[in-house]
Amino acid sequence: MNYKFIFVDVGAIGSELDGDVFSHTYLSQLLERQNAKLHQAEFFTTDTAGLPMEYFFVGDDAFPLLTYLIKPYPCRALTKEERIYNYRIYRARSTVENAYGILDNRFRLFHIVICLRPVRPEFVVLASCILHNIVMPQPRRRRRRPGRPPSHTCHLEK
Repeated sequence: MNYKFIFVDVGAIGSELDGDVFSHTYLSQLLERQNAKLHQAEFFTTDTAGLPMEYFFVGDDAFPLLTYLIKPYPCRALTKEERIYNYRIYRARSTVENAYGILDNRFRLFHIVICLRPVRPEFVVLASCILHNIVMPQPRRRRRRPGRPPSHTCHLEK
């Protein structure tokens, strides 16, 4: 994981629901109009049907279920497969939460009220995200032991 931010939208009111905040972002509007230039689907050997795996966003219960946004099953009488699915969604979301935690601990100003004119805190948050991405170390590539197969393989054929 590199814990870097690739899209940042600031300025929403803190009491607003996450799903509502997301629905008003520029990224959400691009996705709804299918104008977002996302990576093309890739083939993964973990897909048992051999179909391309689409990229998607992961949300929690506050988000609507959309073609590009997945969320966990409601926690009522789940099957084993649904519990596993929810766990994997939780793991993906925890990666995002960890990136915010790293940003928060690096720039302690998020622990206090930012006493600036209303427009200025947005610039502070954006600058913090940019600086975070600059100083974040590059992820280490894990070395394979000789003679061991890789843990996963991507097919790049079209």
